[in-house]
Amino acid sequence: SWPATRVGTPAVVEHHRALSGHQCPTATIGEGAVPATTPQTAQRGTPGRRRQLFVAMAAAAALAWGAVACSEPEDAAVGNPASEEATLRAAACDGLDLIGCAGLSSIAALVPDVPEAATGTPLVLGVVNQEATPAGSFPELTTAMGAAAEFVNDQLGGVGGRPVELRVCNTEFSAEGSTACGQRLTESGAVAVLGGIDVFGNAIEILDTNGVPYVGGIPISFSSVRSPNSFQFSGGTWGAAVALADYATTELGARRVSIVFGDFGAIADGAGYARTVLAARGAEVQLVPHPILETDLTSPLSVVAASDPDAVIVLTADTGCRAAFGAVGAVGIDVPVLYTGACAAPNIVAGADPAVTDGALFNVEGPVSPREPQPDFALYTRILGDYAPDINPIGAPTVTFRSFMNLYAVLAGLANGPGGADDIDAGAVAGSLAAQRDTPSFMGHPYTCDREQMEGLPSVCSPQQIVAQLADGELVQRTGWVDVGAIYDRSR
Repeated sequence: SWPATRVGTPAVVEHHRALSGHQCPTATIGEGAVPATTPQTAQRGTPGRRRQLFVAMAAAAALAWGAVACSEPEDAAVGNPASEEATLRAAACDGLDLIGCAGLSSIAALVPDVPEAATGTPLVLGVVNQEATPAGSFPELTTAMGAAAEFVNDQLGGVGGRPVELRVCNTEFSAEGSTACGQRLTESGAVAVLGGIDVFGNAIEILDTNGVPYVGGIPISFSSVRSPNSFQFSGGTWGAAVALADYATTELGARRVSIVFGDFGAIADGAGYARTVLAARGAEVQLVPHPILETDLTSPLSVVAASDPDAVIVLTADTGCRAAFGAVGAVGIDVPVLYTGACAAPNIVAGADPAVTDGALFNVEGPVSPREPQPDFALYTRILGDYAPDINPIGAPTVTFRSFMNLYAVLAGLANGPGGADDIDAGAVAGSLAAQRDTPSFMGHPYTCDREQMEGLPSVCSPQQIVAQLADGELVQRTGWVDVGAIYDRSR
């Protein structure tokens, strides 16, 4: 059974920790175990190999998370959420209640005239996330989805009158934990599972075996971007790398480009995507990998400086950003440097030399600093203000909030169909997601889940990116949407 740890009103967020042996500690959620044989399981690597990869995986998770989650559109990524820009963008909801605000957003067609509370049989959605571990804890990803669920249940009548019930499983940064989450959430009857961060991806494979769709989150594992049951609304490190490579050649006219990257998993694979684009444009490419745990990038940046490039692409995040900014200044690189959007985070930029960060270029996954209100952003900040006031709305929470809202729109569409909300099951959800074409995405680029948006990444439904630049402390948009899938396809 699933002992209920309820959060808020009918928001119904239940937390579970998945451990080796698939047991839940009684101090947290009560007793119970998931049988190893049901639902169907997938075989993974040996415990010895998992231990060898532990530290590298931890770093890779942090890097990939930053590359995607912090590359969201909010101008406050380099300033303050209460800045003039953020205030302007939220102004769409001035003087309106939540229903009025939602009526201006991309989900307007699903909004009732007056608030409606959901009272029917709960519709279960799962969540896989990593929380409370030394390798990284991301509770804000879950909290943002919980806030969205509360809003939908309190104001929009749930899904066809059925309240959304989130059942959250914590992988605790282990392959066994990820597997157990897939098993638990399948047995819970979830019609879909929302992603947070799962660096191993075992849960996705278990869910695929049992026909349960995995939706959104931060694509870190290869399973998240390649599994038949996965539907992603971000281009991840791959999209970032292609967008930066495209900008370096088309806008900067670079003919010699160096790529500095952490040598592991999705980061290294993303560097390969960038190299393909650069080579197709006739650019000379220098790949400069460094150990994934390296915190001093002076050595690789010195190698770059010695090669006299026209531009430098740095695929890193978090502490790697700090190291990159420091090394760029120390080595004296004076050509354009392009970073993942994670490096524009305020706590990182604030600690760097302005002479290095001014003029730096970044990928983002939404419009930056528009001089007009943005209804989706306005609704998002209002919902978090009402239901999750303690979390910073900028950065990672935007990714999982977007995932929830996109899935909600799909569920609402099914509820309005012939079978109504009571007939919604995992197969119907997966089929509807797979049929989406040029569908509005909450705070993002319209998405198409035809498994053809980006070569080698069939689960990615909207890989498009935007390139922005730091200028006098403000992030300024330099491009429109960059169709990285089409660019990469032409470059192969």
